[in-house]
Amino acid sequence: MVDLRSVLRPRSTAHRVLLLLYGVSLGICVGLIGWSHVTQQRSLVRNAQAGAAGIVGTLSGELEGGRIMRLLDRYDTRGMLVSTMQDARYYVLQQALERGARANDLAAPLTLVHFDVRKNELQVVATSEARPRLRDRYAGACAPALIAFLREGRTAPEVGVWGDQVAAFSPVRTVQGRTVAALIAERSQAALLDTARMRTLRFVLVAAVIMLLFGWLVIRRVADLVRRAEVERLLWKARHEGICDSIAYAGKIQDALVPKAERYREMFADHFILHRPKDLVSGDFHWYHRLSEDVCLVAAADCTGHGPPGAMIAAIGCSLLNELVGQFPGKDPAELLGLLNERLVAALDQEGRRKGAGDGMDIALCRIDRRQRELLFAGAYRPLYWVHDGQLTVVNGDRRPIGGSHYDPQRKFTVHRVAYHPGDRLYLFSDGYVDQFGGPERRKFMAARFNDMLVANQQLDMSAQCELLERVFQEWKGDEDQLDDVMVLGLQAA
Repeated sequence: MVDLRSVLRPRSTAHRVLLLLYGVSLGICVGLIGWSHVTQQRSLVRNAQAGAAGIVGTLSGELEGGRIMRLLDRYDTRGMLVSTMQDARYYVLQQALERGARANDLAAPLTLVHFDVRKNELQVVATSEARPRLRDRYAGACAPALIAFLREGRTAPEVGVWGDQVAAFSPVRTVQGRTVAALIAERSQAALLDTARMRTLRFVLVAAVIMLLFGWLVIRRVADLVRRAEVERLLWKARHEGICDSIAYAGKIQDALVPKAERYREMFADHFILHRPKDLVSGDFHWYHRLSEDVCLVAAADCTGHGPPGAMIAAIGCSLLNELVGQFPGKDPAELLGLLNERLVAALDQEGRRKGAGDGMDIALCRIDRRQRELLFAGAYRPLYWVHDGQLTVVNGDRRPIGGSHYDPQRKFTVHRVAYHPGDRLYLFSDGYVDQFGGPERRKFMAARFNDMLVANQQLDMSAQCELLERVFQEWKGDEDQLDDVMVLGLQAA
C-alpha cells in the first residue's frame, strides 16, 4: 500500500517536480474546463441568435403585410377570433408559422406582432401554436426593442439578448415596403445555459477520470522515486559522513605534523601564521625544527594540488623533513633540499618516469643562527622576503621543484647567506595569495601588489599585519571562489 501522506510530503527534487507537474496539469485542466464552459455558453447564444435570425429572415419574406393589416382591421378587438378555422387568412398565416417552427424544431413558438398605435400597445397577430392569440398583448422581454423597431419602420433584422430571452426579429412589410409587423423567434437563455452546463459536466466527468488515472500513475511513480531517493540519500549521507570524518581525521593528523604557533616564540621576537585552506585540509604547510639553543630551521611549502591529495603530499614532505634533520643536522638548506628531492621521488615512485609523475612541492627553507645573526636560505620555486630598515629584499629560490620526474633526479640547489639584524622581518609563503583572482576587473592579486602592501605596513606589529593580510585577501576575493590554499608565515628576528 502507498502511504499518501508520505508521498505527498516533498522529500526530493524529483518528488517535487512530479507533484508540481501534476498540480500544473490539474490547474491547466480546470482552466480549460472553465474556458470551455464560457466558450460553449457564448457559442450556444451566438448559434441561437444566428439560427433565429435565419428562420425569421426567411419566413418573414413569405408573409405579406397587406393581408395582416386586413386581418387586423376585421378583428379590431381582443377575443373576436376564437378558432384558427374561423378565418381563412388567419389559418393560412398560422399554418405558415407552424410549418416553420416544426421544420426548425423550435421549442418556443414563432410569434408575429404588430404595434397598435391607437392603443399604444404591442399586440400578437398570430403564433405557431394552435390556439389563436390575435390582439393579445405581447409582454416578452424584448417588447421595448420591438416597439422601437416597429415605430421607426426598420427594414433590417435584429438579434440580441433581452433578460433571459435570446431573440431575433425580422420585419414583415406591405407591397409598398412599409413595415407593419415583426416576426419573432426566441429561446430561453437559461435553457441554453443548462445545455452548456450539461456538456461541461460530461467534460468534467471525462477529465476527472483521466486526471484520476494520471494522478494514480504519478503517485505510484512518486512513491517509487521517493523510496529510491530515500535509499540513495541515506547511502550518500553515509558516504558523505564517512568522507567528512576521514578528512576531519586527516586534518587532525596534519595539525599534529605541523608545529604549533607557540613554537616560533622560542626563536623569534614576534610572528604570525596566515593559513586559509581551500578545503578542510591543505596542501600548504609551514615547518619548524630547533637544532640547538640558537639555531633552527624554518620552511614554508606549497604541495601539488589542494584538499586531501595535497594534504597527503604535505604529510609526506613534513615527515621527510623531520627524518632528514634527525639524520643530517649539520646540512645546509641547499643540501637538505637535494636530499628531500631524492626521498620524495623515491616515496612517490617517480624515478625513471617521464609522464604523469609531476607531484611534488615548492618550498622555501631557512637555517637561522641567532647567535651569529646569520640566515642560510635555499628555495625550490619559492622566495624569501627579507625586510631590513623598511627595505624589502627578495631572495629567489632555484627554478626547480622538489619531486616530479620532469627534472633530473640529482638536483642541486643554491644556498644564499643573509646577515640579518634584530627586528628584521622574514616572510615565507605559498603562491595561493598572489594568484587569487578578484578585484573590480577579476585579475590576479600579483606579487607586486603583495610586496607594496608589506612595505607600506611595516609599522604594524606582526599580528596586525596578519589581520591586514586576511582582510585585504577577503576583500580582493569578494564573491570569487578561492583558487588554492593560502599560507603566509611572518617572522620577526630577535
